[in-house]
Amino acid sequence: MTARLTPVALHGLILLFLRYPDRRDPREYGTSRYGAMLSPRDQTMPTRQAYRFYYGWVIVALSFLTLFLTIGIRFSFGVFYVAILEEYGWGRGETAGAFSLALVMHALFAGVTGTLIDRFGPRILFPLGATLLAIGLAAASRITMIWQLYLFFGVIMAIGLNTLGFAPHMSLIPKWFIRKRGLAGGLALAGIGAGTMTLAPVIQVMIDHLGWRAAFLALGGIVFGVVVPTTALFHRRSPAEVGQYPDGLPPPAEKTAPPPSSLSSPGWTLRTALRTRAFWWMALVVFSLSFHTNTLVVHQAAHIVDAGYSRILAASLVGMVGLLRSIGGILGGALSDRVGREVGYTLGSGAAFVGILLFLLVQDTSAPWMLYAFVLLYGLGYGSMGPIYAATLADLFPGNSLGRILGILEIGFGLGGAVGAYTGGYLYDRLGNYTLSLQLLLVSVCLGALGIWMAGPRHRIASRSPLRRPLQ
Repeated sequence: MTARLTPVALHGLILLFLRYPDRRDPREYGTSRYGAMLSPRDQTMPTRQAYRFYYGWVIVALSFLTLFLTIGIRFSFGVFYVAILEEYGWGRGETAGAFSLALVMHALFAGVTGTLIDRFGPRILFPLGATLLAIGLAAASRITMIWQLYLFFGVIMAIGLNTLGFAPHMSLIPKWFIRKRGLAGGLALAGIGAGTMTLAPVIQVMIDHLGWRAAFLALGGIVFGVVVPTTALFHRRSPAEVGQYPDGLPPPAEKTAPPPSSLSSPGWTLRTALRTRAFWWMALVVFSLSFHTNTLVVHQAAHIVDAGYSRILAASLVGMVGLLRSIGGILGGALSDRVGREVGYTLGSGAAFVGILLFLLVQDTSAPWMLYAFVLLYGLGYGSMGPIYAATLADLFPGNSLGRILGILEIGFGLGGAVGAYTGGYLYDRLGNYTLSLQLLLVSVCLGALGIWMAGPRHRIASRSPLRRPLQ
C-alpha cells in the first residue's frame, strides 16, 4: 500500500520544519504554568523553545565581541606603559600605580556592577559602561602629568571596564547554558585573549606611526561606535526574553517537570554564600589568578625588552599569549565539563607554573626557545583558569544573585591585580630586575590550585538534569 501525503500531513511537516512558535507569554518561563501539559492542539506543533537556532549562542558571540574590545584594551596596557615611560621617564612603580589604581577601582565598584547587572540587565548597563570607557580613552589621549594618567585610566576607564568585564558576562552565561556551561564560558572569554592578540600589536603599530595619544583616541571611537549599539540592540538578560529555555531545550512535561521552586527559586543569595567556606576559598582563587595575570599584563613586555628583544616582538608575544589564552579557555572550559572543575583548573595551573618558571630564566637573547615556551604554556594554562573559575562559581552558587556573588568576588580580583602590578614595579625599582616578582607569581599559581580543590565542587558538571537545586 502506498501512503498518500494528505494536505493535513503536509501542513504538519511544514510546521515541523519551520519550528513554528507557540503564543505563550515568555514571562511565564520558570513557573508551573509554563511547564503544564500542552493542549491537544499545542501538542501538534513544536514550542518556541524548540527553535533550530538557540539565541544563547548570540549572547556568547556578543560577549566575545565586547570582551575582545574592552578587556583586550585593558590587557594591552603594557604596550602603552612602555611608550609612556619612554616619553616622560617616570618610575616604573609610580607609572604602574595607575594600573593598580584601576584595579582598586575595579574592586570598589565590583559589588555595584554585580547589583546593576542583576537588576537592570545588559541592554542598559553595557551601553552606559561602553560610553564611560570611550570618554576615558579620549581623555587619556590628553595626558601630560602623571595624576592625569591616574584619573583617566585609573578611575574613569576602570569603572567603564568594570561594567563590561568578567563578572557581568559570566553572570549572564549560566542563565543560558547548563550542560555546556564551561564551553560557553570559554568561548565568551576567548574574546579577551583574541582581543589581546589582535590589539596589542595593532596598538604598537599605531604608537610607532601615530603616537600613543592617537592610539588612545582611536580606541575610544571604536568602543563607542561598536560596543554601544550592538549591546543595546541585541543583548538579552535570559532565555525567557526570547521565549526559550536554557540550552535550547523544550520545557519539561508535567510528569517529569521539577517542582516550581527549583525553576523559579532565587537559589543562593549573597548572604548565604558569604557564610560558606567555599566562597572564601574561591576568593583565594580569584585573588591568586589576578595577582599573576595582572602582574604580567603590566610587566611582561618590559621584561622582554629588558632581555634584549625588540618592542614589536614584545608586543607580538603579548598578543600571542592572548591568542593562546583564547584556545586554552575553550579547551579548558570544555574539558572541565567532562573531568570536573578541580582537575581542569589544576592542569591549567601546572602549565602556567612551568611557563612562568621559564620566563624567570629569560635574562638575555641566548635562549629564545624559553621565551616562546613561556608564551605557549602560560597562554594555554592561564587561559583555562578564567572560564573554569566562573563555571565553578555557577555550579556552587546557582540562582538569581550570581551577579552579586561574582561582583563581590571581583573585589579579590581587583586587590590581587593591584598588589601584583604595583609590587612588580616596586621590586624592579628596588632590585633592578623582575626575579623576585616572578617567584611570587609561582607561589600565587600554587595557591590558586589549592583553593579550587578546597572549594570542592567534586561533582560531574555535565549534569543529566538541566535544572537542579543549589548545592548544599
